[in-house]
Amino acid sequence: MIIRIEVSNAELQAMDCDSLDEFEDQIRSQLDNGVVTSDGGAGADWMAEYDLEVIRVN
Repeated sequence: MIIRIEVSNAELQAMDCDSLDEFEDQIRSQLDNGVVTSDGGAGADWMAEYDLEVIRVN
């Protein structure tokens, strides 16, 4: 699975991210650890393997 996220400079600033790498790290952490299933499982427990593409847009 490929997850593609388009983010603008204004959105990065609103999320207090200084770089795309910082944003990608935060998103990856949320996908792997922050998504919780109804029985308490983490995203990494149920989500298919994925590649994350973060692209800066205007």
